[in-house]
Amino acid sequence: MRELISMIDRGNQDWRLMSRPTLNFVDGTPRSVDFDDDYYSPTNGLAESSYVYIEGGEIVPRIKALKAGQTLTIAELGVGTALNLALLLQAWSLFAPPDAHCHYIGIEKYPLRRAQLAQVNAQWEALGEINEVIMSRWPAPIPGCHRRNSLLPGFSVDFWWGDATDVLSDLLSYQQTWIDVWFLDGFSPARNESMWGAAVIDRLMPISNPEAIVTTFTAAGHVRRALEHNGFSVTKRTGFGGKRECMTATRSSHPPLKAARFDTDWDQPKHCASPKNCLVIGAGLAGSHIARKLAEAGCTVTVIERNSLASGGSSQPQGVIYTRPSHKHGKLADFSLAAYCLSTDHHQQLFSHQQLCEGVDGEMSGYIQLRDADKLTLLISAFADEDSPVKFVTPDEASRISGIPLDRGGMYFPDSGWLNPAGVCRSLINHPKITLVEGVGAVKPRQLDSGLWAAENQKGQTIAAGDTVILTTAWQATDSTELDFLPLQPIRGQTTQLSSNGVLARMRCTVCHDGYTPPARSGEHCIGATYGLNETTLEERADDHRLNLSQLASNIPSLKGALSETGALSETGALSETGALSETGALDKQRLKGIAAVRCATSDYLPIAGPVPDKIAFNRTFEGLRHDRKRHIDAQQPNIEGLWVFTGLGSRGLTSAPILSEMLVSMMFQRPPPLPRYLMQAVSPARFLRRNLIKGE
Repeated sequence: MRELISMIDRGNQDWRLMSRPTLNFVDGTPRSVDFDDDYYSPTNGLAESSYVYIEGGEIVPRIKALKAGQTLTIAELGVGTALNLALLLQAWSLFAPPDAHCHYIGIEKYPLRRAQLAQVNAQWEALGEINEVIMSRWPAPIPGCHRRNSLLPGFSVDFWWGDATDVLSDLLSYQQTWIDVWFLDGFSPARNESMWGAAVIDRLMPISNPEAIVTTFTAAGHVRRALEHNGFSVTKRTGFGGKRECMTATRSSHPPLKAARFDTDWDQPKHCASPKNCLVIGAGLAGSHIARKLAEAGCTVTVIERNSLASGGSSQPQGVIYTRPSHKHGKLADFSLAAYCLSTDHHQQLFSHQQLCEGVDGEMSGYIQLRDADKLTLLISAFADEDSPVKFVTPDEASRISGIPLDRGGMYFPDSGWLNPAGVCRSLINHPKITLVEGVGAVKPRQLDSGLWAAENQKGQTIAAGDTVILTTAWQATDSTELDFLPLQPIRGQTTQLSSNGVLARMRCTVCHDGYTPPARSGEHCIGATYGLNETTLEERADDHRLNLSQLASNIPSLKGALSETGALSETGALSETGALSETGALDKQRLKGIAAVRCATSDYLPIAGPVPDKIAFNRTFEGLRHDRKRHIDAQQPNIEGLWVFTGLGSRGLTSAPILSEMLVSMMFQRPPPLPRYLMQAVSPARFLRRNLIKGE
């Protein structure tokens, strides 16, 4: 019976951060206490890595041979001290051709702490600047994939924190080939058997490209035999230092993709040609992010907007990169945290490269989520690590960090911040391959006889045409009959703008409670937001301003005085009839103003991103799931070729849009994924059709 290759599935397990290694130093060389082995040669670790991996993997010739648009993909089992990654970056900085790319995938079960990373790499003076870059982008110890784009121009990294067998199984489930060079760099096979066992070696060939090469420091017989058994041609060469031999191996046969059985591919599109000329309908956060990623991938992109850039749900002046950790694994909690980690890194890079303007487009000044101490016990246990993305703070600590008196502590997210969505959108579409077309009214996609797609207005006039169309039109996406099965819900949200003075003016980071309160932008704070399910009206409401301000006053009592000074609240904390309201009780827009916008959410609160399935063909293909939801069906998703959807981001577009854009482009161009597959399935539009089949609907 064929082995069942299962993707990662964390189910309802207790949340745990990755285990950290214990180190000691012997004559300056870091040594693992857990495995009783050195991280690299005590003789000269730098020279060993250069010899075994850079030279053994033929890295420099492979880099030099790249043409514009080509990618060299390197995977390493055992990231360790990231010395091999640093040497790769050094080689890339010296020899990379223009417009070529390198994608490094590093798999590590016991990632070092940032402090450990700095300590072990301090001796490599020649790599000092490169190691500073690696350390500044080093991920938190959260299990899963952490994508880090542009460590150097054209050089991206996926740090996969997890067991090698689990990660490789997840990648193998896509049945695609990606890897050009393998670095096998775990601890000695005699001391770390699981890294060198058949379960790992068997998974290398099926995701290796033709002419892929494996290089490693070991010459252990069982490793050599396992590589040969899997179709690699092994060559021994002189080892480094006191080692007699080490090995390289090249792929010598077609990978046996069908040698194993995989989970049903209901989420993987059957038709997926790489796009060249894309239409993006909708110019909010979703549309702007996917347009930029497509343009960076070489596509010509036309963004079509019914109103204007960042109108709709992206029109609020300030929003927060927000997440909500849980003490239990689950699709919603896991996706939220993975998206948060990528978004904070992504936006920090935009600020550091001056693509966003500090104070105008946002500030990465962190945020505090107020929470009663008795509700944090399980989370404190789950996220206890010095590099955790969340810190737990007392009321005094929260007050010091935020700059205003707070009577509760909670969770502090130092890597986050507030952003101006419109500023983010403007920065993203500023690319020579992107054209923005605004003010065209409602637009729908229509497939042409030629296989291309047209974007048509309500008069049936073609606005633009391309080989691929991506709908990012929030809750209006279901106006297209191809998407009428999606359970999208419009949610009206109104914010309130408050002038910055008194205690408010001292805010240094965003404070979240039932709503959110960021530091001032252009002298005003954007307070909010209300939650009006299935409401789509955009007029301002006095009751909504009242709700925003009363929530603020009740959660941050120290602001009552400042609110009274603005005329927004009376001394008792009630909405002032003489300030915010006129004598008739109507909204006085001169004294209190805000913006109402409609967001879009789904029935399971997860966003939607992926190829659009053909409803009828999908139900016919996966009919067997009605009677057995675990039944294996050897088929891919029947999808509508060239049609994609990206919507349902709710109030967390700033958090989820970056990672979903990465995911969509990875699918379109058959590149390595930025998420474990269970999270890619969690946001697939086809999940709703599958769910209906399982429920017998």
